[in-house]
Amino acid sequence: MDGLSAFVDAIYEYEIKERSIRDYEEDQILPPKGIVEEVCQVLLNISSMREEGRFPSFRVCFVKPDSELLKVYIYSHVLLFKNPIEFNTRTIHKLAPALNPAMSYLMVDTSEKPFRAVGIIASYTAWEKIMTKELMSGNRMPRIPNILVNGPGELDACFGENSIVNYVSGNCVFFRKDTFTSTLIAEELAKDTQVSEKERLQLLYMILWRATNYGHGAAVLIVPDEESCKKYIDVKYQLSSSYLFGSGYEPDLHSSKARDKDIITYADFIAKLTSVDGSVVLSKNFDLLGFGAETLVDKMGSKHPDMCFMRYDDTEDTSRQFKDNGMRHRAAYRFCSAVEGSVAFVVSQDRSIEACTKRDGKVYVYDNVSLPLS
Repeated sequence: MDGLSAFVDAIYEYEIKERSIRDYEEDQILPPKGIVEEVCQVLLNISSMREEGRFPSFRVCFVKPDSELLKVYIYSHVLLFKNPIEFNTRTIHKLAPALNPAMSYLMVDTSEKPFRAVGIIASYTAWEKIMTKELMSGNRMPRIPNILVNGPGELDACFGENSIVNYVSGNCVFFRKDTFTSTLIAEELAKDTQVSEKERLQLLYMILWRATNYGHGAAVLIVPDEESCKKYIDVKYQLSSSYLFGSGYEPDLHSSKARDKDIITYADFIAKLTSVDGSVVLSKNFDLLGFGAETLVDKMGSKHPDMCFMRYDDTEDTSRQFKDNGMRHRAAYRFCSAVEGSVAFVVSQDRSIEACTKRDGKVYVYDNVSLPLS
């Protein structure tokens, strides 16, 4: 999908679906498409303008100062400007450095022109840390539609903290919300593991989320066991760690908060290992097998695997081919093709996440993976 208009259309396509299955308050409903597109154009202009040497990143929501939501949502501060600020490129560009996308929304009133920034909704504690369970208590920001300025020429349409549609360089794509719950990836991860689904997903989300924030790209290979893959990878730094899910650990003896903290600590440790060239290798029980791993399948003269690139709506994208992807991605495809039962996650430097696995002789690829951290 191309163009800002297509981005706005995609936002409304998602919102209509959500409103059909959820109870929406009036305050959560987006303004008309033309208004949203006008706001997005201003945000797009600001996204490419440096202030104090940095590109801005902030969130905008469509909430009026007399909104009922502000009266009933008690878990954040509502700070209203004494003098509302006209919403245009120049004024919001100057204001943007004060806005933290991990713990605040800029409130924009679009009920009449000129549009005005009327205040800031700010969380009591860092929203980001609550989302990822780094803090064990606190509250999320209101789960309302918002637009995230995410980098030069890049916008995300979000519901609360969850990104739904991404716009960058004139193109927009949907994020997949179901990768870990109802795809071939989910099915493969659930096989031959002793780790509960809740803890498995919590750990995976945290590893990948941390790796995306490092911004250097990463690859995580999940294999049935060490024996299944040793022929196909050369692990530079071999480690044998099963302290979190191994037989010596008894989760029943630990509080849920302590367990959450252990998972966060383990995820932080694994994510940091992705900073080294090569892949991190985990078993399906999330034992750490090593890092700095080089895949050897390419050197074995294997042919290109049969590929199936999946769109967000589970249709096949026949326009994509194996050769169109970078070396890290192609290595992951070949590895999954060679190692039965394996799953690979590849994080790009632009923080996008792709997952792949093999089924019935084909490597299935799911891109734009969303991490439902909350």
